Amino acid sequence: MLEYGNIQGHYETTMKGSEVYKMLMSKGIGHLYHANSLTTSISQLKLRGLASRKLVEDSGLPQTYQYTDSTDKQLGVWGDIFLDTVDIHKRASRLNYYGPILFILDIGIIQCVDNVLITKSNPSKWGLHTSFEDRYFTTYEELVSGWEYGNFDQMLTIRNPATPLKFDGYLDQILIDEPGTANDPSKEFSLALSAISCLTNTPLSRRQCPQWCKCKEGYTNTHRLAQMYSLC
Repeated sequence: MLEYGNIQGHYETTMKGSEVYKMLMSKGIGHLYHANSLTTSISQLKLRGLASRKLVEDSGLPQTYQYTDSTDKQLGVWGDIFLDTVDIHKRASRLNYYGPILFILDIGIIQCVDNVLITKSNPSKWGLHTSFEDRYFTTYEELVSGWEYGNFDQMLTIRNPATPLKFDGYLDQILIDEPGTANDPSKEFSLALSAISCLTNTPLSRRQCPQWCKCKEGYTNTHRLAQMYSLC
């Protein structure tokens, strides 16, 4: 069943969360993933739920700049919440460019949500004139036949929510990247652990990758490291 909404002057079709939930569960997907910088993750925890970049900004809380911010505003997705159906860091054996803090959420969090869609490609690949049909799966049947497990372009989006998507027991785990190479926790990991642990009772884990993972190479970029683990 489809719902209709007027988003930025355009009449669009969106699915109910229960429809997307049904499809993903049929594919064996039990969790959704949301990665961010330490600063942005702290803001989300203070809001007690996932929030779009627009909602974080409107709440007066800090968030780390993303290179797609200006384009996202032009494309009308600045107010959307994005979720992945896989742990990109683990599956791609590299760092997740959105950030080292991974929220792992029970898929039930979307069951009662309206205005849900899954993208056909990453919005960074869209143009201003990319049609709605080329941006998203627009029917349940199309979604079932076209969705591919592990396709990073196919992101679940909650369109323009007015409030954060509350964790309310759905946040199962927070996984924090270990950017260092020593056995002992790095100062970056320790900083993140300390900052997050005082904001939530959610289990926290240290991601320690096998040697073939390329994430350590990514964290040799000192600018990226400072940006991803900054507290401001």
